[in-house]
Amino acid sequence: MQRSTLKLCQSCTKTKPLAEFFHSDECDAFHPFCKPCLAQTLKYRSKERAAQKKTSRKTCAQCQQHLPLKMFHWLEASQSHHSYCRACHAVYMSERYRRATQRTRLGKKGLLVAGRGLEPRTN
Repeated sequence: MQRSTLKLCQSCTKTKPLAEFFHSDECDAFHPFCKPCLAQTLKYRSKERAAQKKTSRKTCAQCQQHLPLKMFHWLEASQSHHSYCRACHAVYMSERYRRATQRTRLGKKGLLVAGRGLEPRTN
C-alpha cells in the first residue's frame, strides 16, 4: 500500500506535505498537528504553565474545582503539583487498591480463593 504524501493538520485544517509533520517511529504515525501549529500550541501551553505556577490556586482535573495549591500533592520528580486534588486522589487510590486486591484474590476462571480451596465467586 502506498502512503499519501499529504496530510491534513488537525489544528489549522490545511493540507500539507508529510515533511511538515513530526513522525513517531514507535507507532509509525505522524503527529496530528503540523510543525508550526505544534510549536505554537506548545509555546501557548508553556506560557499557561508559567502563569499557573505564579498563582496560588489550581483546578482539579477530576472535580473541576478551583482550589488552593495546598490542596494538591507535591510531586518531587516532576517539580509540580498533582493534577487531582487530595480528596479526588484519595478516592482514586482507594478504588485502585480495591481493584488490585480483588484481582489478586481471584484464582483461575474467576473463582475466589478461600481458606480451604476454590469456591465459586459470589458477586
